[in-house]
Amino acid sequence: MLVGSALFAGCTTGPEGTEEHYIKLSDAVCTFTEDGGETQVIDVRANPEWSFESGASWLKVSEGEGSTLVVSADPNTDGERSAEITLQAGEATASIRVYQLGFDRMNARYRYLEDLNHAVMSPSGNYVGGFITGLEGENDFTFTAVIIDLESDERVEIGPYPESLMGLEEAEVMTDQGTLYISDYVNGGCVAFELDGTYYRPEAVPGGYGPTVMQSVSADGSVFVGYAEGDPVTGCMYAPVKYVDGVGTALPLPEKSFRDEEWWAGVMVRGMSADGSVAYGSSWENYDYGMVWWDRDGNVDWVGSDLRKVTTVQREDALGNPVDYNLVDGMICWANQTQISPDGTWIAGTYRTEEFNAESNTVTQVNYPAFFNTETRTTTVFDEYVGYVALHVTDEGLGMIGLQGLGVTSGSVVDVKSKTLLGSMSEWIQERYGIYVSGGVLTYVTPDAKSVFGYTLEIQENGQPYTVYWYIAPPLN
Repeated sequence: MLVGSALFAGCTTGPEGTEEHYIKLSDAVCTFTEDGGETQVIDVRANPEWSFESGASWLKVSEGEGSTLVVSADPNTDGERSAEITLQAGEATASIRVYQLGFDRMNARYRYLEDLNHAVMSPSGNYVGGFITGLEGENDFTFTAVIIDLESDERVEIGPYPESLMGLEEAEVMTDQGTLYISDYVNGGCVAFELDGTYYRPEAVPGGYGPTVMQSVSADGSVFVGYAEGDPVTGCMYAPVKYVDGVGTALPLPEKSFRDEEWWAGVMVRGMSADGSVAYGSSWENYDYGMVWWDRDGNVDWVGSDLRKVTTVQREDALGNPVDYNLVDGMICWANQTQISPDGTWIAGTYRTEEFNAESNTVTQVNYPAFFNTETRTTTVFDEYVGYVALHVTDEGLGMIGLQGLGVTSGSVVDVKSKTLLGSMSEWIQERYGIYVSGGVLTYVTPDAKSVFGYTLEIQENGQPYTVYWYIAPPLN
């Protein structure tokens, strides 16, 4: 085993002057091809002095320039193998899992983005963008935007910026041209970060609309969709909006809300086809999350309208008075931006049925993964997967589904046209890319299928889950 150490300049102190021990890594998982491939460099941020240890003779680890580890692997003539690099900094420990493909595997690169709070991939897989949240003092947050070039693995960090200036919440959009949009909970709307380190705020739609939160972009960067935080025309809380060559306009709403009532909250556009012609979104009325879509001509309708059914029942309100209540069997979705195929043919969602129990005055809801064909305007429901939701769908009709709980922790791949199961997501990824992803959920496949994006739910020490994003991309040139 190879053991080494490196010095990390500086230290931090916690409450009452106690020294904080920590280790932060740019990559928590590395994958090498069977011939060893390119040497990989991992940034290490740690306090106090840190040391490392390689867990296998074939896994070569050394100290690099600055605070880095240089990792390489001997050629592998057998099957896939794995080992760990362990790191220690005072009382803090961390590990890097290293996989090496067998001689019969195809080449790919796997990156685990453990240091990013939130992340998103660009439409063609050119970039991944996200941000890091830091702590300044005892209670003040700082935010650093991060853009990763997947062709070179180069990483651009922009910041840190104090919370008094901006409060980065979610990475919303990463363009193929290298611009990252992150929502801002302090000022509303979002902030756009460029590769040169500059940032700006997109202009609101003219006419008194509130700040815009961008949600999706076309591959050429000319079309954006999202939602305005305030609609002066309808009076709703949110307005679906679309920008073409920098000019923003509001999109139409269905005549009535998901439950056939008057609108009051509105609709948020979530995702869009790669050419910018087809989009979908979610309503926000009473947490119904009704799924809306706009066709290539700009017409609006409910996703899955062929199966949509509204039934009025008598239900008691909070005071015990009978009132009309509309049960809806229809398609819903949450705040996910990759539930449409790149060519706009398919929209992935959740078909939810509702049943009223008069004795208990309760409504039972059941979810099924479903896929809507925008050309035939028909819906395929996988009714054998009770409690599952659909996360993504490719141009060829390969659907990604997962079991909904506190979060989707694992999933499967289905062929929508034939309604057949193709295996778990982990099996599909390993067969296609030669990468083993344990318990991950795949949420996006690029049009050429060379890169994929997903996440894994990890459990913190306090028992609460948190999301770690990852991607698979072609090997470095």
